[in-house]
Amino acid sequence: MNVKSVTLSKNGMYKLRLYNTKKRQTIVFSSDNESIATVTSTTQPKLAVVTAVNPGNTYVRATISNSRGRVVRTLKVRVKVTPYAVSVKFGQKKIYLAESKNTKLNTIIKPNISQELPLYESSNTNVATVNSRGVVTAIAAGEAIITATLLSSGQSAQCTVVVKPEPAETTPPDATSTTSAAKNIRSN
Repeated sequence: MNVKSVTLSKNGMYKLRLYNTKKRQTIVFSSDNESIATVTSTTQPKLAVVTAVNPGNTYVRATISNSRGRVVRTLKVRVKVTPYAVSVKFGQKKIYLAESKNTKLNTIIKPNISQELPLYESSNTNVATVNSRGVVTAIAAGEAIITATLLSSGQSAQCTVVVKPEPAETTPPDATSTTSAAKNIRSN
């Protein structure tokens, strides 16, 4: 199978895929506990969809039989289902970044065993952008508000990103003027 274990939030889905099976083999997918996770075969015999029902742990099995109906192999995937998140907040209310720098926001989800990921949005993508993992990239000087929203409950949290302009490059002092100044000091 494509994985040995999978962790999902309640109502989450995952596609299981089998490899290296023969055309004459029959594959039957099953869940050890359908109150935690169900599994549904697809029109493609090597694919199945696992759906998280309630928090807990179970196994999903793929039983492979030959053309005579004898079981050739049984594969299993550990499925862990976590509850929805009930709250989200940021570790900091305001962060400062220089232009073209990036940082990952410290997003705190409760309960911490939840695998639910918030949806991130920036109020001003000309100032700062944010990806699906909460990494903020500073684009130009200004302020933007990053919002993290839990789709299960609609709860959200905000963090202000202040982007500072890149410092102007300073040119080193002219080498000849420094040398001349040193000669003047020695001659005194």
